[in-house]
This record gives sequence, structure tokens and C-alpha cells, in this order.
Amino acid sequence: MTIKKNTSRYIPKNKQNGLKKGSHRVWIENVKYLTPKEYLDLLKAIKQHSKPNLVKRNILLVTIALNNGLRASDVVSLRVGDVLNKTRTKIVEQKTGKLKQLYWNNCLEEIIEYLNELDYSDENDFLFPGGQDGHFSVHGFYQMLIRVSRKSENPKLAAKIGTHSFRKTFGRELYSKGTDIEIISQLFNHSSQRVTRRYLGIEQEDLDRVVENFNFNN
Repeated sequence: MTIKKNTSRYIPKNKQNGLKKGSHRVWIENVKYLTPKEYLDLLKAIKQHSKPNLVKRNILLVTIALNNGLRASDVVSLRVGDVLNKTRTKIVEQKTGKLKQLYWNNCLEEIIEYLNELDYSDENDFLFPGGQDGHFSVHGFYQMLIRVSRKSENPKLAAKIGTHSFRKTFGRELYSKGTDIEIISQLFNHSSQRVTRRYLGIEQEDLDRVVENFNFNN
């Protein structure tokens, strides 16, 4: 019996979803948010299984993405000047073209440690250099996450990882702590609260809860 190797690879959900690869199509499931325990498992795996010279870079990628609810495309395109000697900065989101305020107090230690070892010439240099575009790629970010998560102590972690995992985790954590969905929607630059509820999986959970608790005889 010949076992066919799974050759499917990550393709962003908004690009080429359903792309035909050989005799089958690649479908991307909605990425999941991480629990606090899963996030700690991921950080531990990054420290243990990244190349020594990439540990601080990989930790900072994840820390910035989570603490500011960013898409991977916005993280990898940051420049040194966006974080150097700053506690906040504004960027233009790659997807929406809208301004977004970022805060660094929640990852300042990681930024300082990383910059101390980064070989950069000026503030216009990319914070995470590499690749044809001059910066680390979204695909490279995703592949790093998958590689280390598969080596983590949590066998289910890799199945939940995607380039939007940290953005969703950020939103779900705010929601679980009582932040109004309208505020989360504004932070995400979403067009409506319903888009935010659907994005975070809240809408479907509410629908499921209504049906689950429905009894016609009561």
C-alpha cells in the first residue's frame, strides 16, 4: 500500500482558497484563537526549537501580533523606526489601508532585547529583514509557527495555528474580559459589529447556544 504524502500548504484564506493542487483542492479552515495555556506552550516551543539566533526575533513576532491584535502582514512589514525609542506608533494596515494605533508598553522588553542584537543601518530598515520584499514574509512567519508548534508538548497546537491566530486571540481575550464588542470592532477596523462577532466565532456560538437550549415543550 502506498501512502500519499500530504503536499498541501498554507494559502491565505482571502487568496486562492480552493486552489487546485494536483488532483485535489486546498481548503483553509478558519484559524482558531489560542487559550492562555496554548500561547505559553507556543512561546516555550519557540524558545526550545528555534535556531538560537532567531529566538528573539520569533518571540517578538508573536508578542507584537498578540498584544496589538495584528495581522501577520502588518507585523512583518514594520520598520525599525516604528518601535525605536517609542511607546506607541501609527501604521497603515496592509489590508484595509486604514490607520491603526499600536502600543509597545506591553512588549517593550522584547523589543529592546531584539534591537540590541539587530544589525540595522537606519530607522527605515525593516524590523524583521529577509525575503524578496526586504522583510520576513507572511508565509515564512506561518511556516515558523507550524514548525515549532509541531514540536511543542501540546499535540493539538499546530492544528489551531494560522496567521490570524494572534489577532483572534487578542479579540477573544478582550471579549472574555468584558470589553464591549463595539470597541473591539473599532480596534479591528471592521465595518460592523456583526463582522467582528463572526470573525471571533462569537456569532456562531450564540446561535448554537440558542438552539441547544431550545425545547418546544417548555
